[in-house]
Amino acid sequence: MAFAASSGGKAPRAGAQVMSFAGGDVLLAAPEAYCFDRRSSQPDKDGGFALLAHCSRLGRQNWFGARKSAVLTASIGPARQDAAAPQAADIAAMFPAAKVLETSEDQLLPLVKLEFPGAVAESASPVHWRGAFVLDRHLVALALYAPEGSRALGRHGAALLNELTHRTLEASTLPPLEAAPSPRAAAPALAAAPGLRPQARPVQLAAQKAPADAETGKKRGLRQRIAGLFQ
Repeated sequence: MAFAASSGGKAPRAGAQVMSFAGGDVLLAAPEAYCFDRRSSQPDKDGGFALLAHCSRLGRQNWFGARKSAVLTASIGPARQDAAAPQAADIAAMFPAAKVLETSEDQLLPLVKLEFPGAVAESASPVHWRGAFVLDRHLVALALYAPEGSRALGRHGAALLNELTHRTLEASTLPPLEAAPSPRAAAPALAAAPGLRPQARPVQLAAQKAPADAETGKKRGLRQRIAGLFQ
């Protein structure tokens, strides 16, 4: 399957952080040691919005330094029928005001690192990662924000987003472990899973009316919440 390519991600473990969106069609699964901010995450029947941070930041245990912290966001919404997976150039084209610093398409998730004229929230770097993928009938747009000097602004951040994608695809498409058939019997069923095989990638990603991104129409309270996780 498309998402089974080597990505460095791990399948969700028992007890891992998983949150349901789009009426249960999308099960967003957090990277290891990351948790959903339930105050800011808003699932709905068509998709929703999620905010994730390192669990220690949400719990205010403070052993995980703010300089190393990162905030991940996911915007989930309906994708156009037969929508193909976006590529890095499509994502970059959606943000003409940003400077493209890096693109990556060598792993599961196409990614771009962008620099904006201003930061999304106080204490956050104006540089951040963006990625997007199609899961069946839904477009999932991802972003990662971090303070200046955080290693999440480099390859560690790209790995976090790939891990979130890998876990989400597995959680959303594979049966529960206790109900899973044998690997030999499962192969034909998995091969037929819709919406996950590589497809011709269109350049008109914006025309798919992707879900509103974290910056677009963001409420002031959400900006403050992101900033607070970097304090």
